[in-house]
Amino acid sequence: ALPIYTVGQTVAYAMAGAFAEYTLVPAKIAIPLPSVKPQFLPLLVSGTTAYISLKEFGGLFEGKTVLVTAAAGGTGQFAVQLAKKAKCHVIGTCSSDEKVGFLKSIGCDLPINYKKANLGQVLKKHYPKGVDVVYESIGGEIGRA
Repeated sequence: ALPIYTVGQTVAYAMAGAFAEYTLVPAKIAIPLPSVKPQFLPLLVSGTTAYISLKEFGGLFEGKTVLVTAAAGGTGQFAVQLAKKAKCHVIGTCSSDEKVGFLKSIGCDLPINYKKANLGQVLKKHYPKGVDVVYESIGGEIGRA
C-alpha cells in the first residue's frame, strides 16, 4: 500500500471488476471512502454518467437552461447538481410533491410534477424559445414534451 492508504482501507474505483467484494486495486486509481456504505456506490456510477452526459455530450456551460427528466432519480439528482454547479438554470421533472421538495432542496430552479402539470404546456409557457440541454432518461411521452 502507498503511504496514503492502509491495507484493508475502504476504497472505490471504476474499472472492470469494480463490483467485487475484494479485489486488488492499483493505488493510482483508488478513491478513498470514509466507510463501507451503499450510498457511496452511486457517486462513481451515476455521478460519472451524469457528468459525461452533460459535459461531453450536452456541451454544458454557464448560463444554459437545462431540462432534467427523472430529476430526483439516481442519475437525475447528480445532473441537477452538476448543472447548478455550472451556473445553469435547471428544470427538473418528477412524479410527486415529495420529490418536488427534494429537487428544491438540491437547487433545482423549476421542479415540475408531471403527474399534476402538463410538461409540454409548462415548458412552452416558461421557455417559449426552448431549452439548451435536455438530460432525458425516461422516454415515451416525457421525451416528446
